[in-house]
Amino acid sequence: MKKLTLLSAAALLLFTACNQKVSKDLSADEQLSIVTKLDSMYSHHIEKQQADSLTNTFLSDAIVLTPSEAEVKGINAIKDWYANSFEYGLKTVSFVTSNVTGDENHLIEIGQSTIGLQVVDADTLSYENYKYLHVWIKQPNGQYKLSRDMWNQDQAR
Repeated sequence: MKKLTLLSAAALLLFTACNQKVSKDLSADEQLSIVTKLDSMYSHHIEKQQADSLTNTFLSDAIVLTPSEAEVKGINAIKDWYANSFEYGLKTVSFVTSNVTGDENHLIEIGQSTIGLQVVDADTLSYENYKYLHVWIKQPNGQYKLSRDMWNQDQAR
Protein backbone atom coordinates (compact mmCIF):
# COMPACT_ATOMS: atom_id res chain seq x y z
CA MET A 1 0.00 0.00 0.00
CA LYS A 2 2.89 2.36 0.85
CA LYS A 3 4.45 1.70 -2.57
CA LEU A 4 1.18 2.50 -4.34
CA THR A 5 0.77 5.76 -2.36
CA LEU A 6 4.37 6.73 -3.06
CA LEU A 7 3.99 5.88 -6.74
CA SER A 8 0.76 7.91 -6.94
CA ALA A 9 2.41 10.91 -5.25
CA ALA A 10 5.40 10.72 -7.60
CA ALA A 11 3.12 10.52 -10.65
CA LEU A 12 1.09 13.51 -9.42
CA LEU A 13 4.27 15.52 -8.79
CA LEU A 14 5.63 14.66 -12.26
CA PHE A 15 2.30 15.54 -13.92
CA THR A 16 2.13 18.88 -12.07
CA ALA A 17 5.74 19.76 -12.90
CA CYS A 18 5.28 18.95 -16.59
CA ASN A 19 2.15 21.11 -16.86
CA GLN A 20 3.57 24.22 -15.22
CA LYS A 21 4.62 26.99 -17.55
CA VAL A 22 8.28 27.71 -17.05
CA SER A 23 9.33 31.35 -17.34
CA LYS A 24 12.64 32.07 -18.97
CA ASP A 25 14.94 34.37 -17.05
CA LEU A 26 15.92 37.43 -19.04
CA SER A 27 19.23 39.21 -18.68
CA ALA A 28 19.22 42.75 -17.27
CA ASP A 29 20.02 44.05 -20.77
CA GLU A 30 17.09 42.14 -22.30
CA GLN A 31 14.72 43.44 -19.61
CA LEU A 32 15.91 47.01 -20.10
CA SER A 33 15.60 46.73 -23.88
CA ILE A 34 12.00 45.52 -23.62
CA VAL A 35 10.82 48.23 -21.21
CA THR A 36 12.69 50.96 -23.12
CA LYS A 37 10.74 50.05 -26.28
CA LEU A 38 7.46 49.89 -24.36
CA ASP A 39 8.10 53.25 -22.68
CA SER A 40 8.98 54.80 -26.04
CA MET A 41 5.65 53.61 -27.47
CA TYR A 42 3.83 54.98 -24.40
CA SER A 43 5.56 58.38 -24.82
CA HIS A 44 4.75 58.44 -28.53
CA HIS A 45 1.02 57.94 -27.88
CA ILE A 46 1.05 60.75 -25.31
CA GLU A 47 2.85 63.11 -27.69
CA LYS A 48 0.39 62.27 -30.50
CA GLN A 49 -2.59 62.58 -28.10
CA GLN A 50 -3.74 59.06 -28.99
CA ALA A 51 -5.91 57.88 -26.09
CA ASP A 52 -7.15 54.83 -28.07
CA SER A 53 -3.67 53.67 -29.02
CA LEU A 54 -2.31 54.38 -25.56
CA THR A 55 -5.00 52.36 -23.83
CA ASN A 56 -4.27 49.43 -26.16
CA THR A 57 -0.99 49.09 -24.24
CA PHE A 58 -2.99 48.31 -21.06
CA LEU A 59 -4.66 45.06 -20.01
CA SER A 60 -8.46 45.22 -19.95
CA ASP A 61 -8.43 45.01 -16.14
CA ALA A 62 -5.45 47.32 -15.63
CA ILE A 63 -5.31 49.81 -12.79
CA VAL A 64 -3.73 53.28 -12.93
CA LEU A 65 -2.81 54.88 -9.61
CA THR A 66 -2.42 58.63 -9.98
CA PRO A 67 -1.36 61.11 -7.30
CA SER A 68 -4.21 62.45 -5.16
CA GLU A 69 -6.97 60.78 -7.21
CA ALA A 70 -9.05 57.64 -6.95
CA GLU A 71 -7.67 54.60 -8.73
CA VAL A 72 -8.59 54.32 -12.40
CA LYS A 73 -9.81 50.75 -13.06
CA GLY A 74 -10.35 49.09 -16.41
CA ILE A 75 -9.59 50.00 -19.98
CA ASN A 76 -12.59 52.30 -20.53
CA ALA A 77 -11.89 54.35 -17.41
CA ILE A 78 -8.20 54.56 -18.36
CA LYS A 79 -9.09 55.75 -21.86
CA ASP A 80 -11.39 58.44 -20.42
CA TRP A 81 -8.74 59.51 -17.91
CA TYR A 82 -6.12 60.00 -20.64
CA ALA A 83 -8.56 61.76 -22.99
CA ASN A 84 -9.36 64.19 -20.16
CA SER A 85 -5.67 64.60 -19.37
CA PHE A 86 -4.99 65.55 -23.00
CA GLU A 87 -7.74 68.17 -22.80
CA TYR A 88 -6.18 69.56 -19.61
CA GLY A 89 -2.75 69.95 -21.18
CA LEU A 90 -0.82 66.67 -20.97
CA LYS A 91 1.60 66.87 -23.90
CA THR A 92 4.69 64.76 -23.22
CA VAL A 93 6.15 62.14 -20.93
CA SER A 94 9.65 60.74 -20.86
CA PHE A 95 10.89 57.78 -18.83
CA VAL A 96 14.29 56.95 -17.36
CA THR A 97 14.31 53.39 -16.04
CA SER A 98 16.39 52.87 -12.90
CA ASN A 99 15.46 49.25 -12.16
CA VAL A 100 13.78 46.32 -13.92
CA THR A 101 13.15 42.92 -12.43
CA GLY A 102 11.14 39.89 -13.45
CA ASP A 103 11.20 37.19 -16.08
CA GLU A 104 9.96 36.85 -19.65
CA ASN A 105 6.30 36.88 -18.50
CA HIS A 106 6.33 39.66 -15.88
CA LEU A 107 8.47 42.79 -15.78
CA ILE A 108 8.41 45.29 -12.93
CA GLU A 109 9.93 48.63 -13.87
CA ILE A 110 10.82 51.54 -11.59
CA GLY A 111 12.16 54.90 -12.70
CA GLN A 112 11.81 58.63 -13.02
CA SER A 113 9.62 60.42 -15.52
CA THR A 114 9.14 63.97 -16.66
CA ILE A 115 5.70 65.11 -17.72
CA GLY A 116 5.20 68.13 -19.98
CA LEU A 117 2.02 70.11 -19.39
CA GLN A 118 0.71 73.03 -21.39
CA VAL A 119 -1.15 75.58 -19.33
CA VAL A 120 -4.18 77.12 -21.05
CA ASP A 121 -3.19 80.13 -23.17
CA ALA A 122 0.54 79.42 -22.74
CA ASP A 123 2.97 78.77 -25.57
CA THR A 124 5.47 76.86 -23.47
CA LEU A 125 5.30 73.67 -21.47
CA SER A 126 5.86 73.36 -17.75
CA TYR A 127 7.56 70.19 -16.56
CA GLU A 128 7.00 68.06 -13.49
CA ASN A 129 9.14 65.19 -12.26
CA TYR A 130 7.68 61.91 -11.03
CA LYS A 131 8.71 58.48 -9.78
CA TYR A 132 6.87 55.65 -11.49
CA LEU A 133 6.24 51.93 -11.31
CA HIS A 134 5.06 49.87 -14.29
CA VAL A 135 4.03 46.21 -14.14
CA TRP A 136 4.18 44.65 -17.62
CA ILE A 137 2.66 41.24 -18.36
CA LYS A 138 3.48 39.26 -21.49
CA GLN A 139 0.45 38.19 -23.50
CA PRO A 140 0.02 34.91 -25.42
CA ASN A 141 0.75 36.83 -28.67
CA GLY A 142 4.15 37.88 -27.28
CA GLN A 143 3.26 41.53 -26.62
CA TYR A 144 3.61 43.09 -23.19
CA LYS A 145 0.75 45.08 -21.68
CA LEU A 146 0.55 47.25 -18.61
CA SER A 147 -1.22 45.70 -15.65
CA ARG A 148 -0.40 48.48 -13.19
CA ASP A 149 0.78 52.03 -13.80
CA MET A 150 1.56 54.19 -10.79
CA TRP A 151 3.34 57.47 -10.31
CA ASN A 152 3.95 60.03 -7.61
CA GLN A 153 5.54 63.46 -7.70
CA ASP A 154 9.28 63.30 -7.11
CA GLN A 155 10.22 66.06 -4.67
CA ALA A 156 13.86 64.99 -4.54
CA ARG A 157 14.67 65.74 -8.17
